Amino acid sequence: MKNPFVLLLTYLLIVSLCLIAVSVYLSEARRLIGANYTAMVTDVVRAQEDPERLRLILDSLLDSADSIHLEQLNELLWRIPLRIQGIKTQLERSEIAPSRYQPLIEELDSLNERLPLLAEPLVNISRERGLTQAESVELLNLGMDIEEGLAWSFSELNELLHRASADQRRLMERLTLALALLLLMLVAAIGGVLLMLYRLNAQRELMRLQSRTDELTGLHNRRRLLEDAGHHFQRRERHDSPISLLLLDLDHFKGINDEFGHPVGDQVLVDFANLLLECSRQTDSVARMGGEEFAILLPFSNGLAAQRLAQRILTAVREMPLPGPAQGKRLTVSIGVAEAKNDDDFDRLYQRTDHRLYRAKAQGRDRAFGP
Repeated sequence: MKNPFVLLLTYLLIVSLCLIAVSVYLSEARRLIGANYTAMVTDVVRAQEDPERLRLILDSLLDSADSIHLEQLNELLWRIPLRIQGIKTQLERSEIAPSRYQPLIEELDSLNERLPLLAEPLVNISRERGLTQAESVELLNLGMDIEEGLAWSFSELNELLHRASADQRRLMERLTLALALLLLMLVAAIGGVLLMLYRLNAQRELMRLQSRTDELTGLHNRRRLLEDAGHHFQRRERHDSPISLLLLDLDHFKGINDEFGHPVGDQVLVDFANLLLECSRQTDSVARMGGEEFAILLPFSNGLAAQRLAQRILTAVREMPLPGPAQGKRLTVSIGVAEAKNDDDFDRLYQRTDHRLYRAKAQGRDRAFGP
């Protein structure tokens, strides 16, 4: 991941995935928990209707013992045990502690065992014998007792389910908060790792750049020039394009250092490097070889074009003002110029150019010697 933009996109993707995961978790948790307790509460609410219907049917039956009321009572006595059993099964499968609902279940079981007692007097009614006053009072009292017990038990169960649902929601909120904190820590950790990777990569890129760049002038160094030369010579084999080389050496530069000091000399080197960049093309490789020696590798340029560039540099250097106390001095440069031959590699081209640089110095400096 050398591109910081890629690191940022990766981090944003991870954050988005975490947010989606939390959203899905919240949605599904609420849906499942809500559905679970909603179904149980619905069954209990329906069961709460049965005691009231029981009382109404018994009142109607005692006033008028017809077959319709008998069928309604029989159907209710069959349905109430089924509802109780269904509620018991759901409670046992729920997360509610048995100790919280067990007394209510025991009460419902006890009432369930008494339900058949309501059916016994119905046999006499169905045979059209009728009920005595004492049997009617006993049936009504039994029915009212069962009705009150069922109503109380179902009401307590309803309240219990609402409390359990509220407890479950609070637990889910705490778990959600814990999950959000964990995800936040994870996102922070991932962000820290990505930031560390970015800094390590930036440091590595800086070290790589420094290893291929001259620290003082910012030009390419010898290593980078050799890399560029290898690339251009490989392409030359495929396309037979010309390559030329300039080697430059500042004349009497040691005298500037000795007379004005190294800070002035360093500034002269920097100014000279900028001049070379201004005179050359973007496709050329301008490098500092060491000390006051420089090189310019010119791909797609023959010896004549290289000689013209050398002449422009000679003129520009003669006119280049020197910094500080060296302003009154005049700077010159000696240049060797050569074009690569068909059987040349960079080493042979460099040796021939270096020999021509020596010839330029031997002939009096401030000149270019080439083809």
